[in-house]
Amino acid sequence: MNKKLIGQDLEALFQAYDEDRLEMNTLDMDFFMQAYAKHKNLPFIALEKYEIKLMQEVPSRYLNMYQAVFFKEDEEYIFLALCKPCSLELQDKFQSFFKDKLIKIHLANPFKLRQKLDEFLSQESFEELLLSLKYELKNTHSSKDQSAVNKLLEFILQSAIKQNASDIHIEPLIDKTLLRFRSDGILHESFSLEKELAHSLIFYIKLLAHLNVAEQRRAQDGSFNMEFEAKRYDFRIASLPLVHGESLVLRILEHKKEFLEPQKLGFDTGFLEILRQNIHKAHGLILVCGPTGSGKSTTLYGILNEIKSSAKKIISVEDPIEYKLDGMQQIVLNEKAGLDFNNALRAILRQDPDVIMIGEIRDEESLDIALKASLTGHLVFATLHTNDAVLALSRMLDMKAKPYLIASSLRLIIAQRLVRKLCVHCRVKSKKSYEGIEGEFYEAKGCEYCHHKGFKGRELLGEFLSIDENLSELIRQNASKNEILKQAKGFQSMFELGLQKARQGITSVDELLRVLG
Repeated sequence: MNKKLIGQDLEALFQAYDEDRLEMNTLDMDFFMQAYAKHKNLPFIALEKYEIKLMQEVPSRYLNMYQAVFFKEDEEYIFLALCKPCSLELQDKFQSFFKDKLIKIHLANPFKLRQKLDEFLSQESFEELLLSLKYELKNTHSSKDQSAVNKLLEFILQSAIKQNASDIHIEPLIDKTLLRFRSDGILHESFSLEKELAHSLIFYIKLLAHLNVAEQRRAQDGSFNMEFEAKRYDFRIASLPLVHGESLVLRILEHKKEFLEPQKLGFDTGFLEILRQNIHKAHGLILVCGPTGSGKSTTLYGILNEIKSSAKKIISVEDPIEYKLDGMQQIVLNEKAGLDFNNALRAILRQDPDVIMIGEIRDEESLDIALKASLTGHLVFATLHTNDAVLALSRMLDMKAKPYLIASSLRLIIAQRLVRKLCVHCRVKSKKSYEGIEGEFYEAKGCEYCHHKGFKGRELLGEFLSIDENLSELIRQNASKNEILKQAKGFQSMFELGLQKARQGITSVDELLRVLG
């Protein structure tokens, strides 16, 4: 916040902040709160220098209700930090819990206080749930409506959802079990629990996912769904036997009523024009490439959501189905009944579809079906695991596809990655040379707004290889990667696009090198 603003009405500015009418990034909240505390004749405290103190005399619900934390204690005083000035009545209420010491009120940065309070209350709730589960395991005749293990699982799932985590990892170690959440593509340790309690949690998750709870020697896959705050979520489960126990990974998928429109996916304007030219064609093959977790499914569903209509029949074959989309017929595979991936693909062609979506081209047979379907009047969308757009051509050739078939059917290749976005509150400019890349860029620093990670959220990097007549002829002639890139009109690689975003302060060069190599 500009220091000149301090001459304005501090009460009005604080009220605007408190009612969420003032954007967080327009304020240097520490500077503002110091001025506001001085205005109210109260001391200001920088909470990041202190650990939250547990006062047995005061119930946690009071701290949560009044957004307050205890941060220090000496022989005479107990120090209490609040988001805003409190009434004498509230001060007396806190004082009533202590007979031998006086309460001393401080003001603190509201964001930092709420963050510390959330972390404290979350850990306290987790430990209380563990104690309940221990008690329940010792007293098997407990008649509670909702079991402790059920409450523990719901708490873990809700914590992960609040942190925008994509996956929950339950990992056995020698003496304990770790819970790690993957947020913005990076794993972070969240909780740990005793092995006996972890065993009960894993048993319960496997039960929900209809897995064989007695089988701990082989990998299993399953799923279940739950609803939190009026939103439904699918949880895909993968179990794996390890030396010290069973490892579980839970993939979190929200039931989305609305998928992102192509213009909101994050592609540049020029790319969007190329995309729209191709997705509304009557036939051809469009590939979306990238490793696991690069946002391929989000892109595909955004495209399909745009082109769906009552005049088109869209059928998809995925294993597993990531999201459910109205207006699209999605095949549920059943290998025991003989409906495997390739059988389903062949069956789709007899259903007279206009558009086919293939979750992943996984072998020569599925590629052959995709190519031939795109040549017989169908628009085919598919994903392929390759590092960039041009490598998709090499991958198809390696899978025994004929160059003339690729040249005739292929319309567009999209390759993409997700990079972490720099936190707008703490990013810093830097002039550095990165392996020959010179210029003014930005670096991650870390602050309370990004939980001291330096990054918050993710940004899409995508490269488009549009197959025109010239490129089609080069593919037919089995031309090299360099020849194709020379003739590709307006082609911009993910790294080139990423460097532009790094210069704009959206991401860092270090993050680009981490993701793209």
